Amino acid sequence: MKSYILFLMGVSLTLSGCHYTPQKIAFTAATTSAVSVETGVRVYNEFAKAGKTTFAQNRAVKQAYEKYQAALAVCADAGAAYAATASGDRSHAAAAALQEAALHLGTTVTDLMNLLKTLGVKL
Repeated sequence: MKSYILFLMGVSLTLSGCHYTPQKIAFTAATTSAVSVETGVRVYNEFAKAGKTTFAQNRAVKQAYEKYQAALAVCADAGAAYAATASGDRSHAAAAALQEAALHLGTTVTDLMNLLKTLGVKL
């Protein structure tokens, strides 16, 4: 959970005027979220193996995890697209798309972590 809070703080500071490139924002978002999500899902899987979850709960966690994975892929693609532009020609649109992808990634992490919390996963 601490990593998740640090992730949100990092993204908000980055977007509020710190001098980080959009690539740095995306990298920070991706790496921090991966640690939080993988830890949460690992703990949830231990609950599931112990028979403490229902089929509906498992399906909900799987769907939330798949949304996270899709958002992570979009963030990676946006980072690659931003990096592919010439350094002097980096458009505001590419930077904005990358920042939007990083924020969407944060939203999917929030949704998944909140779901895990409501299901009793202690992080």
